[in-house]
Amino acid sequence: MIFAEHVKNKLSSLIHKMATAPWLFSKNPEVDFSRNRKLDFVSTIQFLLSMESGSLKKELLDYFQFSVDTPSASAFCQQRNKLLLEAFQFLFYEFNFCFSFEKKYKDYQLLACDGSDLNIARNPNDAGTYFQSQPTDRGFNQIHLNALFDLCEKRYIDLVIQPARLENESLAMTQMIDRYKGEKKTIFIADRGYETYNIFAHVQEKGMYYLIRVKDGGGGSMTGSFDLPDENEFDHDMQLILTRKQTKDVKAKPKKFKFIAKSSPFDYLDLYDKKFYTLNFRVVRFAISEDSYESIITNLPKEDFPVEEIKKVYAMRWHRNIVQGIEICYRIMLLSFKKGGVYH
Repeated sequence: MIFAEHVKNKLSSLIHKMATAPWLFSKNPEVDFSRNRKLDFVSTIQFLLSMESGSLKKELLDYFQFSVDTPSASAFCQQRNKLLLEAFQFLFYEFNFCFSFEKKYKDYQLLACDGSDLNIARNPNDAGTYFQSQPTDRGFNQIHLNALFDLCEKRYIDLVIQPARLENESLAMTQMIDRYKGEKKTIFIADRGYETYNIFAHVQEKGMYYLIRVKDGGGGSMTGSFDLPDENEFDHDMQLILTRKQTKDVKAKPKKFKFIAKSSPFDYLDLYDKKFYTLNFRVVRFAISEDSYESIITNLPKEDFPVEEIKKVYAMRWHRNIVQGIEICYRIMLLSFKKGGVYH
């Protein structure tokens, strides 16, 4: 059996196992999916996973091979509306667990995080996803898809979907970090925009590692407030004590303390019991051309990941091979969504 068939059979087997307890995944457990129908629990899930960009009527005819008793579009909508969102979350996670994570880099699992907007079916009544530039415009709806991707295994291991108007990539990443139950030797990799102390702390609390590209100095950058070497390239160890307190001692030692405003999310501080939180990390700056530099913040150990290794690991986010970088795979996934349409 070829691997693709093995994967398909695993997915089908898992859906059938879920069908033995449909009440766990239904909005009305006592009645939903309790009667024999053409669109039962299994076929409803499988049909949703196989849908492309055609009309509902055409999709149903294709799926049921133009049978004379093909369910109507309204019948499908009724069945779909019985399903809980948790049904698909369960299927996603359990399907991932069916396959071991064996491919690693220097014994580390590499997980890259990224996000992108996707258009969905137009619904002006959905305030969280609906956009309208002008009152006379037809408008459109969008969701924001946040994904955690294993660079070595070439598969997505977690997703957070947000209404586009409520997009919060930092929150999504901390949620996926907290849910992750893998080994300690895991590196979370992300691009600019994810450089928040809250993300650093969530990874640190799990005893894992992060490698995040940040804006290279200047106003408004995280590194712009650091006391860094006056050199073009460096690998500098830092320790910051974060606090929401504004005492004289804190104000007098800006290189030691970092004040976190109440408006900035940070889950390990308050004004009473958790007044201080210590972060240890490296700021790595290296040239990528004669006059261009990148800055990375990481807590990876220097002995295992000197500057050259830091460069390699971050480059894997794009370039490890033609299908392995998250940027490439993410574009493939987005292209498949856009060709096939997104249904909800």
